[in-house]
Formats: sequence, structure tokens, C-alpha cells
Amino acid sequence: MMKPKLLVFHKALAPYRIDLFNGLDEAFDTDIYFFRKNLQSQQFDLNRLLEQLNFTPKFLTKGFELHHKGRMIRFGYLQKIIRHRPNIILCLEFSIMTFEIALFSKIFSPKTKVFTICDDSVGVAQNSSIFRRIGRALSLKLLDGIILGNNPAEEWYNKNFPKTKTIVSPIIQKEERIISIVSKGKSLTANYINQFQLRDKNVLLFVGRLVEVKNLNFLVEVFADYVIENVNAILVLVGDGNKNAELLELVEQLNIQKNVIFAGRYENEALYAWYPVADYLILPSTSEAFGAVVNESLIAGIPVICSNLAGASCLINDRNGILFNPFDKRELLEIFRKFLNGTMSTTKPTALSSLMPYTFEDRMKKLVQYLF
Repeated sequence: MMKPKLLVFHKALAPYRIDLFNGLDEAFDTDIYFFRKNLQSQQFDLNRLLEQLNFTPKFLTKGFELHHKGRMIRFGYLQKIIRHRPNIILCLEFSIMTFEIALFSKIFSPKTKVFTICDDSVGVAQNSSIFRRIGRALSLKLLDGIILGNNPAEEWYNKNFPKTKTIVSPIIQKEERIISIVSKGKSLTANYINQFQLRDKNVLLFVGRLVEVKNLNFLVEVFADYVIENVNAILVLVGDGNKNAELLELVEQLNIQKNVIFAGRYENEALYAWYPVADYLILPSTSEAFGAVVNESLIAGIPVICSNLAGASCLINDRNGILFNPFDKRELLEIFRKFLNGTMSTTKPTALSSLMPYTFEDRMKKLVQYLF
């Protein structure tokens, strides 16, 4: 039996999408086009990413950037539809390109199904710009369905667009692949513990860009209050960004230089080796479409203190972490007191054991069935 033809248009290849694209390539006769050779928000080692793919990606980079929240226009995507004659098309978000692809397909190839991947959290969906709301309303009249990253977002879309067919397919990765990378990096983990003198410390880990929406000033200020009670606590910030200098200055003002480590940015094995160092990962964002680091941390067996405004909050249960309001300093301080003091046992394992509430394979099967 011939596999259905799937044509995918996506913004750029990122580490946390590798398993998704490989899974789609396995299930369908797939052609995947990326509009950029790297993410605009951060640059990854493209060659390392390409080595992990089971297919050869194509790039459709002719066009221009709109220089507003990463929006762009690309040329040639309608020609690709004519050339490949797909049964299914997978777009990204509610862009002009998504609307044009859906409209073109309905007029010239009505049997072709057109879906879009939408990474909205509820907050992002509710606070969309007027242009995005118009694009969303127009696109949803034409699309066969949308793929959402979390359950609360699906509930919001089902309430506001009841005729739209939806499925939740979070930005998660293959457990076996992540566990293998973390296991291979045990020597790196040991080096980090020795280099930064983290043995017998209560380690709170942040992984991500040091930018405004990550709410790191808030985190550092709460952590400073907590350090007064527990001098054994260490906050490790893994990443870089335009808030780096400001955060360094804040740490000095609060006199907690000995308790906050600016580790810098890492990729691949060097990044994943940080997870086993921690007692908890924290994601304090005030706006976060998902937060792939939550999935990575849980796979590595490290529980998560997660903002309830992050899309990845849908991965947290009473076994693998706790949610908090990223505007409530008192609440977060109480969480630190309760969990980082060791008064409640953490689920940090001696051997890697995933804390994910479900597997990548299970969600991938459901997504493939939905697209069929």
C-alpha cells in the first residue's frame, strides 16, 4: 500500500522538532521545506541537526522578512504544491502563507487536506494582535484542522471556534533518544558538578534564553529571599540573551554571587548533561508557547517547577513537579521552602527514569491517525 503524500512547510529546524519530522517521514511519503536555515531567536549547529534526520530536508528561503515578531514571506510554495501533488499539507500557524495555501488547495485540489501547527498557549491565543486574529479567523474557515501543543489551548479553541477540528500534539521528543544522550554525557555531568562545586548542593536549574519573557528578574529576586534561609541552594542559569548583563548586575545588588551561576549557552550533549545536575528545573516564563526544556528535564528524570502560563504546564502532574503563578513571589518562595529544603522527597532518580506522563510514540500514532 502506497503511503499518502505529505507536504510540510515549517519555519526552521530545531532540536526539539527532530523526532516529529522523522516520525512524519516514516509514516508518510514526505517532503519537508524549511523557510529558514536556523531559528531567528537562537542559532543551532545546523550540521549536527541534519545528522539526526532520517530524510533530506529542503529549504525555501527566497523571499523577505517583515521584521516584526519573526514574520516573513516566502516565494515558491504554491509551485511546490503543484509539483508534489500532496494528499496532505501541513503548514505553520496562521500566516499569510497558510491562508494562501489553504485557499489554493480548496479551489484547485479540494481533496487535499490542509492542517496547521499552532503553538499557542491560552495566553498567546487570547492576546493575539489584530492581524493575527484576522489571519486566524480567515484560515480556520479553510483548514481541515489544527495541531495544538497543549490541552488548555485546545479547550480555548474548541470554545471559540467550535467547528474547528483539533488535536493536541505537544512539543515532545523520543524518550530513548534523550535518555541515550544524557547517559553518554555522564562524564560531562560529573565535570559540571566538580567545576562549579555543586556536590551536596540544592540545585535549581534554568535552561533557556536570558530574555524578558522568561521572567528571570522575578526568579532571581525570589531566589535571593530563599537563600537567606538556605545558603546551600544554587541557581544555575544555562543560556544567554540580552538580559545577561542586567541579571549579573541584579545578582551583585542582591549579594548572591556565590549562589547564582551563569553557566553560558550549551548545545547537544553538553546541554543535556546539565539536567542530572539539578534537583529541579524551573521555567518561570510569563509568556511561553510551550517550553521544550520541560519535556527534556522530565525525560531525564528531573522534576519541574513550571509557570502555569507555559504551554508545557500540561506535562506537569503531582508526580513530576508543581505549577505556580509567575507573578506571585510569595507563592514561589513557599514552593522553594517546601521542595528545595528537602522536607518533601524529590523524585530525582539515581538512574534515568522518565517522568513524562505519556510517551512520544503514543502521541505520534495519534497525530498520524488524525492527519489520515
